[in-house]
Amino acid sequence: MATTTAAPRETKGTGTKSAPSGMKDQGLTSGQAHEFAVILPLKPGGGQRMRNRLKESVTAGTKSLDKMATLHDLRFVLFDNDTRVLFASTYDGGFEQYIKDFATLVPDLIDNEFQECEGYPGVRSPEIWEYIARYQNEAIVFYSAYPDVTVRQVLKGQRVLKAFEQLLDEASS
Repeated sequence: MATTTAAPRETKGTGTKSAPSGMKDQGLTSGQAHEFAVILPLKPGGGQRMRNRLKESVTAGTKSLDKMATLHDLRFVLFDNDTRVLFASTYDGGFEQYIKDFATLVPDLIDNEFQECEGYPGVRSPEIWEYIARYQNEAIVFYSAYPDVTVRQVLKGQRVLKAFEQLLDEASS
């Protein structure tokens, strides 16, 4: 199991209003894969509202998130009697670009998903960096089944395999 420890967080508690220059990737890595996790407090009743909204929007959200082409997976987990939520994901590329992709490619989706979190400033806000730094938690172990393959490479491989299978089907008919 390949895991590495990230450098200490330089952004935590700094009051940074925008991404610090030279910001280091956050969380553990396995090859090119990075883990990201935040545990966020919810507004009163926010857990149930989040549960209802996310169950209804899962299909549309999935198609929107595909635009990023660096996001391997993500999950939301409600706990502590719906008073907190864990958001965890695996992505490739740099941390700063990962957050900027949310802010530029799917900002309305992200703001909709996190609107029940206390103090959430919005993904386009310069305060998002401080908010993330305040609530981010690094995994103690991180495993990636394909640590040296990016999402773009997986998608390309699927297209090549589909084309090859069609070619074989045509040759056998």
